[in-house]
Amino acid sequence: MNYLAHSLPFIFADDELSVWRVAGTALPDWLRALDRAARLRPDVLERAPVDDPRHRALQDGARRHHDDDVWFHAHDDFETLTAVVTQDARQRFPHLRSSALAHVTVELLLDAALMETHPDLLERFYAAVHAVDETVVAGFVRRTTARPVPHAEVFLDRFRRARFIAAYATDAGVLSCLRGVWLRAGLGAVDDGFVDVIARARPPARALATTLRW
Repeated sequence: MNYLAHSLPFIFADDELSVWRVAGTALPDWLRALDRAARLRPDVLERAPVDDPRHRALQDGARRHHDDDVWFHAHDDFETLTAVVTQDARQRFPHLRSSALAHVTVELLLDAALMETHPDLLERFYAAVHAVDETVVAGFVRRTTARPVPHAEVFLDRFRRARFIAAYATDAGVLSCLRGVWLRAGLGAVDDGFVDVIARARPPARALATTLRW
């Protein structure tokens, strides 16, 4: 869900394939929402046919997403903040899957912090996503995962128009996004009061964003 953080290695490049690499960094998260069985795991990516340079750029971006997750999710400061947010959530909302919810909350707040640091980051990201041909992206996904992945083109168009990443800038916006994720995953509702957990997590997430290598 931290689309902007994953895009940073490519978002400020000016070569013609950079927009495809940016889109590639989003692919693993797109597929979680679109078809959870169509996973672009590292081993699947390594076997992907990449005769088209746009496909190779998508592969580069998706591979970078996984490489980032390896170091990022194991980073001591990320784990510490996630544990703090988990404890805060668990004390008030013991019925929620607090650790998973805290993990996603921290990711969204890190993207929010990056938007503050790079005021043009959000628009650059959406410009890149708008610049790629959804039929080429869908073709890469189907060819690589060997799954039909229906409605992939429609999903990408809806993602562009929704622009929900902008909502990360407010605590209420983060809560709305979390609710969407939880409902799609069949995990039920997220309480209104969770907005207070988000508000308390935002300052340390902002501080964390300045210490991580992107």
